[in-house]
Amino acid sequence: MQLSGCIGKAASVGLLSLDGLLAIGAALVQLILGIVLSIAAIYLALNILDKLTKGVDEFEEIKKGNVAVALEMAGVIIAVAVIIQSGVLGITAALI
Repeated sequence: MQLSGCIGKAASVGLLSLDGLLAIGAALVQLILGIVLSIAAIYLALNILDKLTKGVDEFEEIKKGNVAVALEMAGVIIAVAVIIQSGVLGITAALI
């Protein structure tokens, strides 16, 4: 069940009922788990990028105003986010 599905279920049965509170709790667990998994995947991708680009300190280059490096890192973050989106939804839906 997706996050919006949990909240919709909670609204339909009553927010303060037991089923409503359980649905809200499940939605919060799903949200936290999704955030943790997403941050871990993006962190891993940026570490791999750092290993692939030896001799280039991306964060120092961004501080200097190097737009090309900033766009490269943004592309990596967006690509990883798009790739892991369905995986995170599937994992969290299976757990909850």
